Amino acid sequence: METVVLHNDTLRLAFDRATGALVGLTAVQTDWEILSRPHLGLSFRLLVPLTSDDPVDVAFAERMGRAYGERRDNPVYGEKQSLTAFELAAGGKAATFTWDGVTSEVGGPLPIKITLVVTLTDRQAVFAMTIANRSRHVVENVYCPYLGDVQRPAGEEWFKTFSYSYATAQEWPLWPTYNNMRGYYGVDYPIQLSNASHTAGAPMAPFTLLRGEKQGLYAGVLSSSAELVAWSTELRPGYGSSIDRRVPEGETIGGLDVATRFAAIHAPYIQPG
Repeated sequence: METVVLHNDTLRLAFDRATGALVGLTAVQTDWEILSRPHLGLSFRLLVPLTSDDPVDVAFAERMGRAYGERRDNPVYGEKQSLTAFELAAGGKAATFTWDGVTSEVGGPLPIKITLVVTLTDRQAVFAMTIANRSRHVVENVYCPYLGDVQRPAGEEWFKTFSYSYATAQEWPLWPTYNNMRGYYGVDYPIQLSNASHTAGAPMAPFTLLRGEKQGLYAGVLSSSAELVAWSTELRPGYGSSIDRRVPEGETIGGLDVATRFAAIHAPYIQPG
């Protein structure tokens, strides 16, 4: 795998030159390898629901009072896309990744152009994504940045999320236990996403922390905006023990990689054209 590395005083980021996936992330001052398994690297994710004339979809739409049938589960996985252009800025503190056209899981190729600019300041890595939707479908949500395998700092006894709640803070464990915020229905994996709109993310909760007792990773919205940006984590492929919400002890379980994903989820509803 050929990689491109950006670094500043606090972070070192490695990207897959072929796909643009973030395959490495290290805290420079402590050597905490936040992302350390390149094959689990991610870049972005889109949800692009399709219109559908399937009788099952049409019947469901009629029951829900919708004008037409939809095949909603049509994601675009960034790690499966190939870069069409890449540019590294002079000085190595910024990079531009371009995917001119993507392939969705159900709808196939879509004329959607994605441009991601990653810029490093002295202590931050800033992700700015632009989407040109030339398809006939709506791009409902966007995961960016999207981290595929967040590792806890070595030597910590616990690892949690920390974010705003009304007049206080909310903390959810990531390890050694993991709090699932949704039921067993409607989601494929244990997931954390606030149940309350005012604590789900920006603008009311414009930042979140993934932290141990000694150090952590901050993620936040750089500019003031009314845009919803929800903070979410996901435990894959699931629990080692669901009775006590225990995270699997090894790096794999049942032949599958154990990984905690983190995403900033945007809901821009980008219209066709």
